[in-house]
Amino acid sequence: MRNDLPGKPGRVSPTISLKAMLATFVALTVMPSAWAGELKGSCDIRFRGTSTLHDFTGNVRCQPFRVGVENAADGRTVIPGAKVAVLVGEMDTGNKTRDRQMREMFQGDKFPDIRVVFGNIVPENIRQELRRGPEGRAPLDFILKIRDFERPVHAVASNLREAEGRVSFDVEYPVSLKDYRLVPPKAFFGLVRVDDKIMVTTAVRLEAAGPK
Repeated sequence: MRNDLPGKPGRVSPTISLKAMLATFVALTVMPSAWAGELKGSCDIRFRGTSTLHDFTGNVRCQPFRVGVENAADGRTVIPGAKVAVLVGEMDTGNKTRDRQMREMFQGDKFPDIRVVFGNIVPENIRQELRRGPEGRAPLDFILKIRDFERPVHAVASNLREAEGRVSFDVEYPVSLKDYRLVPPKAFFGLVRVDDKIMVTTAVRLEAAGPK
């Protein structure tokens, strides 16, 4: 698939990358209960959209992050809150013109990053859903902030993979450009349009953090 939007090569829908960071938090929810203390995480994000002319895709990585993990009095592992960021300036579509236009759409000079914020999380609750066979899926809710707009996002986690000291999984969710007042480019006097919904898939990796 091509990475440019219809009619204006060099334009891509920025909203997509933002979602990626949200997926990062999802990783936090599936860690073993023994991992109290601190975790470090990373994620690779892929977004895709459609238009009346052709499909487009893009990629970005979230910023490395650490998150505190606590053991509650009832024995459960709890994440009291988490934040993950994506730098607008690091979103890469493989085309300098397209990248510049994305930054302009996100107003990267004024809002250099996109943030995902999770509230209190009980990892084991989500982990149990993900471990129900290869089709195990778990709902994940968080707040996505793009520019100065904050909106709730409802994502789905799946494909849980566990190894010694590591956990990984995938997160998928749709993002509406209109929700963040992002106007996709139009071509041929508005005859070619980009669909409002952008699908975001994030591969998340989480592991116990060593000393800083």
